[in-house]
Amino acid sequence: MHRYHALPPFGRAHLERGIKPAGFFALSAKLRWGVGVRLGVAFAAVAALAVAANLLTEHEIAVINTTHIVPVAVPVPAAPLSHAPSTTTSLKSIDSQPLSEAVEQYGYALRDQVLVHDEDADNQLDDALRNLQHETQAFASQTAGVVAPSRLEALRQRLTSFIQQGTALSSAADARQETLRSLAERLEALDARTQAALDRAWKIFGRVIARTSLIDLKTALDDMRRRFESLPATEDYDRGALVGVIASESAFSATLEKSAHDLARSEGAAWLAQMRADIAQLEDLQTALIQSDSGRRTALDALTQDSRSLIELARSMKSAHVAAASSSPATAPAAAPMAAAVPFADVLHAPVSALGERTIESTSTSEREDDHAALIGWISAAVLVLISVISIWTVVSIVGPVRRLRFATSRIAAGDVSARVARGGIHELDDLAVSFNQMAEQLATAQSLARTHQDQLEAKVAQRTRELQHLAEHDPLTQLPNRRQLLMHLKQSIARAEANAAFVGVFFLDLDNFKNINDSMGHAFGDRVLEAIAEQLRVVAGVAGFAARLGGDEFTVICDSAATEQAVRAVGWELVRAFQRPVSVNGRDLMVGISVGASLYPAHGTDAESLLCAADAALFRAKALGRSQLTVFSPELLEAASVKFSTEQGLRRAMEREEFELVFQPVIKAATFETVLVEALLRWRLPDGRRASPAEFLTVAEESGLIMEISDWVLCSAIQAASKWHHGAWPAARVAINLSSRQLLDSRFIDRVMDLLREHRLPACCIEIELTENVLQTGAATIEVLRCLRANGLTIALDDFGTGYSSLASLERLPLTRVKLDRELIASIHTSARSAAIGRAIVGLCHNLGLEVTAEGVECREQLVMLANHEPICLQGYLIAQPMAADKLLPALAALPNHMQSLLLTSPALRPATKDAPSDKLVAIN
Repeated sequence: MHRYHALPPFGRAHLERGIKPAGFFALSAKLRWGVGVRLGVAFAAVAALAVAANLLTEHEIAVINTTHIVPVAVPVPAAPLSHAPSTTTSLKSIDSQPLSEAVEQYGYALRDQVLVHDEDADNQLDDALRNLQHETQAFASQTAGVVAPSRLEALRQRLTSFIQQGTALSSAADARQETLRSLAERLEALDARTQAALDRAWKIFGRVIARTSLIDLKTALDDMRRRFESLPATEDYDRGALVGVIASESAFSATLEKSAHDLARSEGAAWLAQMRADIAQLEDLQTALIQSDSGRRTALDALTQDSRSLIELARSMKSAHVAAASSSPATAPAAAPMAAAVPFADVLHAPVSALGERTIESTSTSEREDDHAALIGWISAAVLVLISVISIWTVVSIVGPVRRLRFATSRIAAGDVSARVARGGIHELDDLAVSFNQMAEQLATAQSLARTHQDQLEAKVAQRTRELQHLAEHDPLTQLPNRRQLLMHLKQSIARAEANAAFVGVFFLDLDNFKNINDSMGHAFGDRVLEAIAEQLRVVAGVAGFAARLGGDEFTVICDSAATEQAVRAVGWELVRAFQRPVSVNGRDLMVGISVGASLYPAHGTDAESLLCAADAALFRAKALGRSQLTVFSPELLEAASVKFSTEQGLRRAMEREEFELVFQPVIKAATFETVLVEALLRWRLPDGRRASPAEFLTVAEESGLIMEISDWVLCSAIQAASKWHHGAWPAARVAINLSSRQLLDSRFIDRVMDLLREHRLPACCIEIELTENVLQTGAATIEVLRCLRANGLTIALDDFGTGYSSLASLERLPLTRVKLDRELIASIHTSARSAAIGRAIVGLCHNLGLEVTAEGVECREQLVMLANHEPICLQGYLIAQPMAADKLLPALAALPNHMQSLLLTSPALRPATKDAPSDKLVAIN
């Protein structure tokens, strides 16, 4: 097949498209010889030249030596050798090196076969033996008629003995291998028998002695096997390793004999006898191995000595005279006739007297062959021409395509993917050109695809950029502008209003009770409500306004370029009224009210941040006034917000700085002046030294979420103080603790209280829980918590009864033990008959329900006298005892009865009664 048709389709297409070789390289497109083929042709030509030159040199006869050997019958003279005629003397050189090397090789091969004894060593020994026989025959032919027969006979005998020693050593090595195999078989038999007995012994749980004996026997056998395997199978080993093997055999035999009685009883006498037989056979084999190894070392040493002596004997026959006759008749020995080739055995056994003499005639002629020299010259010239042509052709076929490849590569590197390489040159570079063109075609395709993908990517990036820009400036749920865009718009509005001397209104909107919508309808529905509110804000704001969402349920509306402050206020009320109408969400009409806080430029601020801050403060005030309200900022609101913020920050640091402390106010029985309990009251020690009451910071604590941490601290501190009094000077101590409604919502609260009581070893009856009536707003779950506390022994008191959310139903629903009358009711009980009547009714009702009653806020003696008549009742107030620290409480409690007597005795309301007839109260006091 033509090379063109053998090309791949891509290469044929390029040839058809005109990418063809140019000029001198047209031949390469047809032949396309590779570098290997061209160099092979050149090397073949050089080799042919060398072979031809060698053949011609061998056949050229510059000096031809011919020797004619004519045998002549020469009778053995009877006379002395001194009368023999003189003859021609010649010297023949004998080369004994091959025979010496063959002897040495045979010795090395025999040693390897004896020590290593594997298939390779056997093959090497066979080769060495054949080589020795061959060299022996060659040496015999070389020394025929030259060396004395007695010396040849001695050499033959030594060679025969040398080979016999080698054969004996090889047989001894075979026997040693057989001994090693027998040893291994005996060891395997011992191990298999011991392992089988050991397996059987482990299954018999009652035969512990036999099992232990087998384990010891197995251990000794493993040691013997390891030591035996450490011996080399072929090479020599030292005496120490052999001593270890013998010692392990002795240890195994001793272990077997030591446990022979138990083993015979557990495994049987036959088993024991077989083990002893194997050990005896193992010892015999080991003895035989030691003896054979000792003989082997001796035989190898003897073989080495024989090898050296043979080599010396062969080297001593390096030269000898063929026939020698001196000019003196007395020194001429008898000559012997020689044959052209005599067998080695015949020469060794032939008698000297049977050899005759011979005469060697040598002639020399010369001949020159000029034709042969001319032929070698022509062949050499042809080879040089062929090598030159191939070299030039190869260089041109490489340089041209490489240049084209470099040029095309430079064009592609510059961005011209249409560059192609013309074919031609050697086969490898021609294939490289085809591959390069394929790569260029694929690169052009890839560049086109990359350009298309880049255009698509740029379009997507631009689209994503617009989307991200929109997301950066708009709320993702309502699509209203976010805080970032709001600030930008507000700054622009302020700039326009400053230039036009106009007003800008900022409205903060917050949905009323939006949390109830999320809790009852779900957050997904809450999102729909926010979307509906946003749409309605767009409509209400109109073209002159700007609506944005700050987050959650908070929105902002900007009123641009208002003419007057009244116009800004009108926009605010319009926003409030717009959301007093139902909002349609998913087919439902919802009433969603909003609270609005407003600020104006420039009255309430000259920059965006101050206006937003003022509107936020106004919103907080609007929510405090009630729902659906509009409040315009005033400086007092910002001051209140600042105070609230500083209070919250101070509360967060107060826990860390341990600025909270508890004071305790006694509660006494009006009849006996006995202290029934003390109420734990929280105080905040401010950095300026003043102590703030809970009314100043508990509201902020509730709103900020710090109330839980503060209430837990109060609970722990109060229980700790009660425990100290209970286990100390006041065993009957009881402490009332005020709780937050949030604590009752915590599922872990009951466990927390009981853990603290157990930790301080305080009975539950020593703690009274005080709570306000707003706990009823938290649901039935909190009432259940109170029932659990009551069931665990704690008492429950309802604080501030008579005002606020007070209702008689709470007396029935809550598990109460005490009711505390609110201080506002007590404040007018001595001046108002209505308050006195209400107080008497509440006390009577609570007594009938079995509840204890405490009147708190007793601040004057008139109140004390009037309340003391409503027995039984407990009293608490600043007139009786002020709140005090824990370390001052016990001394104050001891002095409290005398203080109460003094108050009643000096009371104006009791003086007439004491003059006429002392009442029961006074008798009790005295």
